[in-house]
Amino acid sequence: MSTQPPTTGFRGQVLIIGGGIGGNALGLFLKKAGISSTIFEGYPYKQAVGGGLGLAPNGMNVLHALGLAEMAKSRATVALENVFLNQQGKLLARFKNGTVEAFGQPGICILRSTLYDILTEAAKKQGIDIRYQKKLKTITYAADKVIAHFEDGTSAEGDLLIGADGVHSQTRHLILPNAPKPQYVGIIGVGGVTPAAAVPNMTRREKEAFTFTYGASGFFGYGCGENGDVLWWSNLVRERELTRDEILNVSVEDIQREMMAIFKGYHEPIETLIRNTHSPIKMNVSDIQTLPTWHNGRVVLLGDAAHAVSPNSGQGASMALEDAMLLAKLLHHSADYARVFSRYEQERKPRVEKIVAEGRRLAGDKKVVTPFQQKIRELMMTVFINLFGTRGQKWLYGYKVAWE
Repeated sequence: MSTQPPTTGFRGQVLIIGGGIGGNALGLFLKKAGISSTIFEGYPYKQAVGGGLGLAPNGMNVLHALGLAEMAKSRATVALENVFLNQQGKLLARFKNGTVEAFGQPGICILRSTLYDILTEAAKKQGIDIRYQKKLKTITYAADKVIAHFEDGTSAEGDLLIGADGVHSQTRHLILPNAPKPQYVGIIGVGGVTPAAAVPNMTRREKEAFTFTYGASGFFGYGCGENGDVLWWSNLVRERELTRDEILNVSVEDIQREMMAIFKGYHEPIETLIRNTHSPIKMNVSDIQTLPTWHNGRVVLLGDAAHAVSPNSGQGASMALEDAMLLAKLLHHSADYARVFSRYEQERKPRVEKIVAEGRRLAGDKKVVTPFQQKIRELMMTVFINLFGTRGQKWLYGYKVAWE
């Protein structure tokens, strides 16, 4: 990836808070623009978790701009279709998950940790400084500088600070103390990985698809990642959110027991996936209402720190990648960071808010229903998804940030 020294663009040091997907992508795009940055990640290296994710064609186009799309595809499975079934395995609907011909890149199913590794290793190869176990405590200002102070007593000075530190962003709390706070939405996300060897009878067409099963007792989705391993996920309706200890100490046995109680009798390979799973995860699904602004002075937010995109939308990682590319592009072309931040928010906010709203709607579709409600839902899905499933793909997948 060649760097392009700025001409009339921003010159200065950028502090990036958060070394996840968005933070690492931003560091790489800033490097491409000839802008120096340092990434500060609160956790130790290799603590990336999160199960599997779908990276849609729009997100893959951002990776392509970084020269990383082929690497991602080699460590994932290209998902050609979206398939919708009921709990008996009856086909309700199917449609193409975008096409290379239409959008330039396919959608893929990949482990979050794999995507994280690809971006992190690329950043390190580009010489980007990544510092771990640096949890932001507070922000101060001196003359034309912004200073990040960390919980370990150290600090770092820069010209701009970008908060890419997730839905529970400390950056957001510091610059927008009166803004809406993340709210638990009553859903716990659950997921795991099942080795390909446990499901030898899956056809190639099944492997190259995202499969979504909607049953009366719950929703179950799966797709294949690297080497054909199956990445599965589900939503559990729970009034109480998980504690940090419950999230960190989830066991395979607990996941299997809980999931089998809900999905016993569902079509195969769902029970097989649950019985043979490893790497279980549980996470609270949180939402945040629209922020009054994404920036304040020399500080701006990116990704979930600015807009918590529900995992139900399948667009969380792609939105963070798009944010990173656009913000770096604007800084590459203008030294006026205040105007850059305003334009970045102006361009991104309408798109993101539409996707956030769709994620909220989809979350409602995945809750427990009565048998009668299930029959109505199956009928509606069969009619409307088959008729309108691909409508909106051009707007969603066809979005591209033109670097120049």
